[in-house]
Amino acid sequence: MKNILFDIDFSGAGPKEIEKIDSLIAVCKKDSYNDCVALGYLKIANIYDKMNDTKKSFYYINKVENENLMNSDTDFEVIFYVHLQKSFLYRKLGERVASFKELDEIYDKAMKTGNAYFIYMINRQYADKYIETDSKLSLKYSKIAYKFSKIYRENKGNHYRIDKNRLSNSYKTSAYLGGIYTDLNKLDSARIYIEEAIHNEKKVDDISLKYITSLYAGRYFRVIKNVEQAQYYLWIAKNIAKNYFKSENYQIAVGDELNALYESIGQKDSIGYYSNWLVGIEKVNREQNQTLNDAVDKQNELENSNRKKETKKLFFILSLSIAACLLFIFLFLYYYRKHKSKNLDKIDIPHQPSVDESAFKELIQLAKENNPEFLTRFNEYYPHFSEELLKVSPLKISEIRFCAYIYLNFSTKEIAEYTFTSVRTVQTKKYNLRKKLNIPGDMDIYVWFSKLLK
Repeated sequence: MKNILFDIDFSGAGPKEIEKIDSLIAVCKKDSYNDCVALGYLKIANIYDKMNDTKKSFYYINKVENENLMNSDTDFEVIFYVHLQKSFLYRKLGERVASFKELDEIYDKAMKTGNAYFIYMINRQYADKYIETDSKLSLKYSKIAYKFSKIYRENKGNHYRIDKNRLSNSYKTSAYLGGIYTDLNKLDSARIYIEEAIHNEKKVDDISLKYITSLYAGRYFRVIKNVEQAQYYLWIAKNIAKNYFKSENYQIAVGDELNALYESIGQKDSIGYYSNWLVGIEKVNREQNQTLNDAVDKQNELENSNRKKETKKLFFILSLSIAACLLFIFLFLYYYRKHKSKNLDKIDIPHQPSVDESAFKELIQLAKENNPEFLTRFNEYYPHFSEELLKVSPLKISEIRFCAYIYLNFSTKEIAEYTFTSVRTVQTKKYNLRKKLNIPGDMDIYVWFSKLLK
């Protein structure tokens, strides 16, 4: 079923393809095949983004999480594409930090898979991440993407499934490298990769590959002042964007290049035409972004509402836990004293760990196993911890659970190991907690937590 999804051509996809994917999703739902359902939603989101319908794109990305399609057994491919799609979405909104954070979440995992496809895709996105701020870093990641795209295509040992969509993506790395070398004014290197891209573009009949190749070829020929060739390739890119890719990033990229080309040769009429065209695109973009921001705000409101409900639920659970603990202690002391008074001269019990010692060992073991009961036992052992923490800032249950690991003095590496996440993810969570809990920058986070109950 996943293969059928991947075989649906993205470049020319529209309402008919979305209908087809919806029917595949229905079949996957019947078989409880959540990975397939999630990938189907993400493919639909990608198509709507191409069609410049950001609201629907955002809706389908959210469905993956709203329908609880991801868990500890979820295929990494699903996790990979969720973060990738969210990164694209935040970049559209101009929220670069949030966009990069999505990529950071999966970079280490993608590299560790050893899968050439994931490695070249994530490094391609990292190259884009630094394109405006650090050309050398952008070049570095582009080279890695280029190397692994070739490994994917060579497919030695038949490790990978080669389909049209992935194949066309892998060929794009040549054009991207040519574009970066053009921006760095290393035109001899740029020429090599642009020529390779033009040659590769003929190997796969794919509109998106043709667009990328034409765009960067047009840029290269504009820079070397070959107006005829620049105009030829940029018009191809423009027509493709107009007919197939309504998303403003495709439109603006080619519009900027054509505007720069006609400015360089002083064609005022053409400059005016493309300037107006860009203004029109940006107007639509603003409207789309407003719609998308409204959707994001609604989601944040929903999350805040859910967080408040979780907090109330947590206080209720804590109250019950504390009451149960007090009742247990009362009954234990009552029966212990009663038994001791009757059998004072007969007691001969071999040494056993104290209740506290035994319970603490059990708590540590639950933490190491990432057991769902861990937080409940932790709150029983430290009944005031969550209460004190929530006085400082409203936190999700998952955040309180993470705080518990820190309070038990587990290192970053240990937390990553026990919760099956990367070290970078744990570091990011610590950083976010610092901000939420207003922990001073010069104070060790472990020291702050050690003083919480004092």
